[in-house]
Amino acid sequence: MAEKIDVNELGRSVDLKKLSDDELVATMRDALAEPEGAKNVDASVFARLVKGASKSQLEALMGSDARRPMIDAIFGRMSEFYSSSGSSAKRQVVHWHVTGAPGGGSDDYQTVMQNGACAVATSLDEEPRTELFMNGTEFLKVVTNNANPITLFMTRKLKVSGDVGFATALQKMFTIPSA
Repeated sequence: MAEKIDVNELGRSVDLKKLSDDELVATMRDALAEPEGAKNVDASVFARLVKGASKSQLEALMGSDARRPMIDAIFGRMSEFYSSSGSSAKRQVVHWHVTGAPGGGSDDYQTVMQNGACAVATSLDEEPRTELFMNGTEFLKVVTNNANPITLFMTRKLKVSGDVGFATALQKMFTIPSA
């Protein structure tokens, strides 16, 4: 793949089976290198891309230097997809731990939902109502509606600490684009 291709074009018209893991990583890295790159990615196209990618391709993405910018982009747009229906005036804090970061550890984020708004931070400075732990590939699948979080919880691919009932309701609090 000699020419540069954007993520929207990749998701719409490129057969991912014809791309190597490295080509997919390079495309995502290029798309997210520009400040406005993540905002220009169509969420449903990204969901289709995740759905069509092989396990190996997703693992390569989440093991590469494109991982953190991709996760930052997802959390950076999370408030766009927050549905205020059923929101509470009470602060609802969730800590997200995307495990399996290169070199070990996790990428950690905090979401605070209150009064119809969702704010995201990389500091975990408030007591969470619930904490979610999942590896990078499972995270990509969950946030693109390509995996059922309850199934992942039952198969221990998603771990929950704190209020499990609230964790199961999180999926309904976001309008998640589908492939």
